[in-house]
Amino acid sequence: MYGLLVENFSEYIKGEFGEDKWEEIRRHARIEQSDFSTHKVYNETLLPKLAKSAVELLGIPSEKLMFGMGTYFVEFVGQYGYDRVLSVLGRHVRDFLNGLDNLHEYLKFSYPRMKPPSFFCENESSTGMLLHYRSRRRGYAYYTMGQITQVAKYFYDCPLEMELLQEEFVFDTSHVTFQLTFDNRAFSNQVSLTLLREENVLPLKGNMLFEIFPFCILFSSTDYVSLFEYISYCDESLLSVHPHDAVPYIGDANVHHS
Repeated sequence: MYGLLVENFSEYIKGEFGEDKWEEIRRHARIEQSDFSTHKVYNETLLPKLAKSAVELLGIPSEKLMFGMGTYFVEFVGQYGYDRVLSVLGRHVRDFLNGLDNLHEYLKFSYPRMKPPSFFCENESSTGMLLHYRSRRRGYAYYTMGQITQVAKYFYDCPLEMELLQEEFVFDTSHVTFQLTFDNRAFSNQVSLTLLREENVLPLKGNMLFEIFPFCILFSSTDYVSLFEYISYCDESLLSVHPHDAVPYIGDANVHHS
């Protein structure tokens, strides 16, 4: 993992519990170095060791620690200019959530060896959505929850609640399902606009379609089409090139948008 995550952890501990507590946690975890380079790659076991020591010495649940670290991360990356990136990912929270994979692809230009998680949204409604999170790292579910809730609050002024519904492990991948609850009226507006656009699509005459696309083949919408019977109609322009391919011409039949 990159030092950006480890440095975020150390700064979070220093800010919340003091410099002395950070040094105590570091020594307890038997980590010799006290400073970390954000663009240097460190062993994957480094942060889990520090987190385990912090839980033992601070006497707080690991879920609370990781959530707090995720919340602090949003403020922490601001000093490196990433707050500007986060602020232009969309007008609404749903835009940010649906673009999380694109965000990580962008970050790979700066951190080419990063192992990004993947996200998938489903069952979206005006009151929230389900968010699927997959990662080869284990133990970062609450860290992710802290990041997302803080981004929604800081950049979109939108209170957001996250509930961990399920976590399962498939081979070396952790798959977590979250229920997100927030004001997602932007989704309803998007659906309304989509339906309006569909209603405004006018039927197109077949002969006009063939004028636009003089060499074309029109397929039927039958349930079963065999290999030798799949062509339903052929344009006159195509027939002039292949006169033996005699098929019906639809002429002025209406072609509707589907």
